[in-house]
Amino acid sequence: MNKLKAIKITVAFLTFLLVFGMLSAVGIIFKKATSSTTQSTSRPLNQPKGSKISSFKTDNNNLYLLVNGGGIDDRIIIINKQNPQSYSIINLN
Repeated sequence: MNKLKAIKITVAFLTFLLVFGMLSAVGIIFKKATSSTTQSTSRPLNQPKGSKISSFKTDNNNLYLLVNGGGIDDRIIIINKQNPQSYSIINLN
């Protein structure tokens, strides 16, 4: 009779560990899937007041912003994703 109780306790304990482990694994996987791996940085583009970003496009290494308004011609700002502190401006006529 004591062996049967020991087996029941062992099965209950192992079941608890199995359920707890599965819930932990699902939680960790969900957290990693929803977390952002890229760091977001904020920097000024030094554009005049009234400038608006009308569209943007990305590729593997660059972010392209089409900027309108601000009292000057339309322009494209190219930001390197690896080094966001440096950017290039192409003026459109």
